[in-house]
Amino acid sequence: MVDYHTSRQRSYKVLSLMSVTILLLMMLSACGNPQVQNSASTDKAALDKAIAHAQSVGVPDTLLRPILNQEHKISSTNEPVTLFSNQPATDYYSNLAKNYQLLTVQVRGLEYQATQQSGHQASIDLKAFSSILSQRQTQGFVEAQNFTNTLTQVQNEMNQAQEPKQYIQVSQKSQQATEALKLLGTANDQLGSFQTLIKTLKSSNLDTTALDQQEADDVKQFRQATTPDDFRKIIKDLNAQSQTANTISTQAVPYVGQFKLGQFQASIDKVKSYGGNADQYQKQYDSDKALLDSGNFVKFTTDLNQHMADIRVPLLQLQATYDVNQLMTDAKNWGHAHQYHDSFNGQTYDTAYDYWNGTVYDLNSELTTAQTADDFQAIIDSAKDQRTLFEGMKTDAVDSTPYNVPHQSDLKLMQEFNATKGKVIVTSLNNGALRVYQDGKLIHSMLVVSGMPDKPSPPGVTTVTNRQSPAVFKAFDQNKNSPFYYPDTPIHYAMMYHTGEYYYHDSWWRADDDYGPGKQFPHYAPAAFNDGTHGCINMSLDEAAWLWKFTTPTDPNGTDTVTSIVY
Repeated sequence: MVDYHTSRQRSYKVLSLMSVTILLLMMLSACGNPQVQNSASTDKAALDKAIAHAQSVGVPDTLLRPILNQEHKISSTNEPVTLFSNQPATDYYSNLAKNYQLLTVQVRGLEYQATQQSGHQASIDLKAFSSILSQRQTQGFVEAQNFTNTLTQVQNEMNQAQEPKQYIQVSQKSQQATEALKLLGTANDQLGSFQTLIKTLKSSNLDTTALDQQEADDVKQFRQATTPDDFRKIIKDLNAQSQTANTISTQAVPYVGQFKLGQFQASIDKVKSYGGNADQYQKQYDSDKALLDSGNFVKFTTDLNQHMADIRVPLLQLQATYDVNQLMTDAKNWGHAHQYHDSFNGQTYDTAYDYWNGTVYDLNSELTTAQTADDFQAIIDSAKDQRTLFEGMKTDAVDSTPYNVPHQSDLKLMQEFNATKGKVIVTSLNNGALRVYQDGKLIHSMLVVSGMPDKPSPPGVTTVTNRQSPAVFKAFDQNKNSPFYYPDTPIHYAMMYHTGEYYYHDSWWRADDDYGPGKQFPHYAPAAFNDGTHGCINMSLDEAAWLWKFTTPTDPNGTDTVTSIVY
């Protein structure tokens, strides 16, 4: 007998099983195209790989953070569930793939951007390091020798750098060295003041035995210092020692006080000479003098020290501004009064542009960012050097002596910058001539061509570094429509004379008569764009080969310092 109840249950089970199976088949048919899914997974892996590479080469997290957030947002979405059609899911994975691809392109763009930005900043920082080191060398600081090997090392790292983190490392080392060299000036000034105070105390018949020992220790530390922290410690110690000396000097306040008041008044007079308002400082001087006259030595010492500290930065700022502006005015006026008439295009050009449109223009820009006493002192020192070079240029501009014999301006500049010994390369920009001296004696000369008015060669006193043979020069401006663009150019001999990619180098594309006076202005030279250089100093291939040999160290394991004077 048939059990209808059991049969009906079996029928329901079969129908239920069939329904579930059909539903599963329908849902499976609605999944996206497996090929598109795999493509999305592959593109995500490519994005993660690009991000990891960008992080490994030093792209800052601040630049990558928006990309990481966007990837996380995209990855957190879910595939749409639909029946009977797989198109929505396919579209979903297709969009995922496109988004991952777009983000990958953005990551690569950020990597290029970070490389360009960090490379440009590294070049600026390295230039600042080289410039202030040259200043300290010409000022006669033997301590500058502690930084020459560092400069060579950092320049080599710059040459080999390709990734942001490598450029960042160059910037960090250059910035640290620059700060140390600035603090060297501050420490030297304070050491000099401390030594002067000790002498004053001695003249008052006070016992300075302990101070003498401190001064000897300070000098020893000063000779060995190489980092900003080294110099900060010296400055801190000198401040403490000076306070002690000032306490001792209370016994001789009438004598020392008059001496220091005289220093304060001299600073006030300087403020006036630079066009500043000295009324506030003059009132402080009168108040300090009244305290000294009344015998209130403790308050007198405290107030005078504070007032002399307060006037220091404003005075240096006034002096730096005055020196730069005066030099800018003088260079422009002289250049306008001594114009060059170009028969090639019939135009007239102001000369001395290497100063007013070059190094002095740069100093003017530095004034806008300078803040500390060290900043302003560095500008004052640079302006002094540029003034000396400018005066040398003016002298050489009217010197009719043949280019291949010693020029008085060369000899005087070598004396001014303590370069009468060793190897020295002197370049007269105005006359298009380069002369080479060994221990003050002329041993070689050549005609050269320097920077055009819009791309001047920077006057300065530096050392030749970063020698390359061969080399490939690339235009800084890669816009092919730019007047300053040029294709990648092979160079046989390149010797950097100024940080910022300024080299002595061969220009094999120039004709033999494309060197000498006036060639920095437009002239017939098709292979050289009918113009001067972009700031480098060009010479013939044979002359560059000679200069390369001259600048090559005699001892392969050592270094010969080759001084470069460009004026």
